[in-house]
Parts: sequence; C-alpha cells; structure tokens
Amino acid sequence: MNNRTEQVAIMNNRTEQVAIIIGAVVGMIMAAAGWIAYYFSGAEALLLDGNFSFIGVLATLLALVISLIKTKTSKTYPFGQFVYEPTYSIFVGLLTVGVIIAALAGNVTKIIDYVQGERFPTIDTSVILVYTIVMVVLCFGLAALFALSNRRLKGGSTILGAYTAQSTIDGILSAGAGGALIGFGFVPAVGTFDFLTQIGDAIIVVLLCLLVLYQPIKLIKDSFIEVSGGALNDPAATDQIRSVVSAHIDESEVADLFVSKTGSAFLVVAFMNAGFFSTKSPQELVRLKQEVEHELEIELGHVAFELTLAADANPSNTAASPQQP
Repeated sequence: MNNRTEQVAIMNNRTEQVAIIIGAVVGMIMAAAGWIAYYFSGAEALLLDGNFSFIGVLATLLALVISLIKTKTSKTYPFGQFVYEPTYSIFVGLLTVGVIIAALAGNVTKIIDYVQGERFPTIDTSVILVYTIVMVVLCFGLAALFALSNRRLKGGSTILGAYTAQSTIDGILSAGAGGALIGFGFVPAVGTFDFLTQIGDAIIVVLLCLLVLYQPIKLIKDSFIEVSGGALNDPAATDQIRSVVSAHIDESEVADLFVSKTGSAFLVVAFMNAGFFSTKSPQELVRLKQEVEHELEIELGHVAFELTLAADANPSNTAASPQQP
C-alpha cells in the first residue's frame, strides 16, 4: 500500500477499535445493571439479560484483539489475518443462538411447570421500569453506533456487523421482557388473566426469541460464506467495485468479475478474454493492476485485485459481453 491507502486502512482500523472499546464499556454497565435489577426484582429474565451482556463483554475483548492483529502478516498469513473476523462472527452467532435456545428452554419449562400446578413468587416491578428504559437506550444506542461505524467502513467490518445484530436483538428482548413485566404488574392476582402474573414474562420471552432467531442464523450463514471463500452477497459493494474496474478496463474485455470478502479484506478477480492479454505488454498489465487496486483500496480499504484468463476465453471473440457474476 502507498501512504494514502495505508492511512485509509489505519483510520478504518481505528474506527472499528473505538466502537469495540465503547461497546465493551457499555456492555459491562449493562451486565451490572441486569444483575442489580434481578437482585431487587427477582425476575429471571433480567438475570439472563445481565449474563448475556457479560458474555458479550468477554466476546468484545476477543474482537478487539482480532481488530489489532488482523492486518499483520506472517509466513503463515502472508495476506493478513482477516479470516479471524468471520470466524469470530460465527462464534458470536452460535453464542447468540445458544443464549436464545437457553432462554426458550427455560421459559417453556416454566410455562409447562405452571400448567402442571406449580406457582411462582410475584415479581417486584418497582425497579423494572427504570431498568427497561436504560437498557433499551443503551442497546439501541450501541446498535446505532456499530451500524454507523460500519457504514463509515462501507460495510467492510464483519465484527461490527455482528455487533449490530447482537445489540439489536438484546434491545428487542429487553424492551419486550421489561415492558411485559411492567404491564403484568397491573394484572389482578385473581381473575381471568391471573396467569400473566405468573408466566407472562415467560410467554413474552418465548415469542421474542422466536422473532429474533433468524438474525444470528443469517449472521452465521453470511460469515460461513466468507470463511469458505464464497462470492460477496452485497449488490451495492459489488456495483461499486464493478464501476471502478470499468473505469480502467473496457467491459467488453471482461468475461466475468468475481468478488469475495474475508472479514474486512476484499478479493477482486477479473476474468479476461484472451485478446486482452495479447494486446498488452507485461509492464502495461502490472501498471493497470496497480491502478485498479489502488483506487479500490481508497474506496474499500484492504483489497487484492487480480487479472486472469477466463476458463472459457475465446481468442477469436474478444468483444463478448461481460457476464454478470
């Protein structure tokens, strides 16, 4: 990289690291608030919320380490250690799915126990209102911070993408469970809806878990595609890359364009018709590759651009229309 692209990469890393550090600090505050609220209210949902936040803090510290080392090269990783990003996102996704499944299992069990005749202590809702407001503000505030930071990186940070989904889920669960607990505090202890004073929070948590389960599953799927070297599923980024390539290379000479992303590093491979290489000297090819790669690095940060012969290239047909990837 030259000085310009190196400065872009440093600024991108700094943006990601600042967001991660803020997330860790706020996450610890959220964990402590959940534990304190559980102590005073006796609501199991708040204990789960606190534990979820604490696990998130530990994961955040790991993410910070990955953010610090991902650009470092070695004999084992000559192109950087960006693969740790989607690997970490898979870990976060699996962890989130595990927490959701644990919440589902615990609350379904509570509902079954109630149906079988067991009764539970009435929850003290006096502190839950304040807790819910604080949690919702912090969770969605963090989600907005992560999303905006990732937008500044043109969506290139898999870690911030994972945190955006995780914080959004946490905010939805906190708002739903807290709001339900507060509302159920006004339900008469005896009457048609008296069961809500016993298992209302469990019902809400089960519904919310089913509602948000798709998000970590999608995160796992997208991260697995990155780890396995699959094609980038981001039309906006793909179009941006295509426009940069087209500014330097005639589209009629490009048989296909492949784009993949591993963490915050992009790989762009232009499959060229045979006639393209026959009309350019090695020096021209090197210069062209460097120019395209330089412009892509300015736009996206870490980018490797390669020119290669298309597998089905036909030397006699150099004006074939480019195929869509």
